[in-house]
Amino acid sequence: MGRWNHDNDCCPARDNQVILNCGSGSGVILPSHSESHSQLFNPYVVATVTLDTTCFCHPTVKIDFSSIISFKESGYDPSDLRLTFQLSKVCDGAKAVLGTWNFERFFKKEGYGWGVANAAGQENAQVSGGGYGSSFTAQTVDSFGFTWCECQDCPGCCQYMVELINVESKNVDFAAVTNAGITAMAVGPRMHDNDR
Repeated sequence: MGRWNHDNDCCPARDNQVILNCGSGSGVILPSHSESHSQLFNPYVVATVTLDTTCFCHPTVKIDFSSIISFKESGYDPSDLRLTFQLSKVCDGAKAVLGTWNFERFFKKEGYGWGVANAAGQENAQVSGGGYGSSFTAQTVDSFGFTWCECQDCPGCCQYMVELINVESKNVDFAAVTNAGITAMAVGPRMHDNDR
């Protein structure tokens, strides 16, 4: 077998190797606002991770993001929250958007109770209030995450980041993204040491 280089479409026939890197997540407590649509001019960076695949030949990269989203409505009917998360990567100073994912939560009063619609899986919900004519408030805690994969034709060192880029809310007293976590994994054959 001849010497492998980046100009060749063929990779050396080797067993796949795996690297895994855990990133950091800060989360965010969303400021109060009454806008029904808010495209954030300065998106919140929720989590980041760096992955170096320089020594791999055409690796497959997998990104896993997870978080907890808390939402408390204000007691007015109806109330809803929609968050848009964006995954990007930065390689050699160039940023590329990889995808977006939405979290949605909607409360609507039905008779004397509450109807709940949610695009993410509901983990916990608490409702408090008095009888007829009194104000009801509800607070929920949901898990939210996504998985993304790509095949890299050009290996290198890149930073992957999850940003909160859009917030749409109505009658919301409190919303927060916490326990944010991100991991990056690459799988592929390693190049010869003297080919790097």
